[in-house]
Amino acid sequence: MLAQGNYPERLKFSLIKLIYKSRDKSLPSNYRPISLLPAFSKIFEKVIYKRLFDHLKNNAILNEHQYGFRSEVSTENASHIVLNEILAAMNSKQMVGGIFCDLHKAFDFINHVVLLQKLKFYRATGKFYNLVNRT
Repeated sequence: MLAQGNYPERLKFSLIKLIYKSRDKSLPSNYRPISLLPAFSKIFEKVIYKRLFDHLKNNAILNEHQYGFRSEVSTENASHIVLNEILAAMNSKQMVGGIFCDLHKAFDFINHVVLLQKLKFYRATGKFYNLVNRT
């Protein structure tokens, strides 16, 4: 599959389950679908993730302040840095402000066309691109 850049059609299946997120259980928008994949697909997903992450890391594409979804750091690191910056500014009698966004449904609205364009922009192309492109 990696050599050909093609994921076989007969492996493209999953069982979709709805998982309750929060609030009113009668509203469909408060559920998120998850795909239960065969074991082989989960293993292959990890192979693809490792290759993509290695590409991003080796080409210094990820920002050093990208804390979410990375094994070496966490959002706790980000919170610690922000808190230290705020305290340092306050100790220096500087004004401190912040803008915070609630992104709790961000992954419900991922634009796959834009995501594929980003892969091309960051040179994740060729057979790898063909493999992850669902069209």
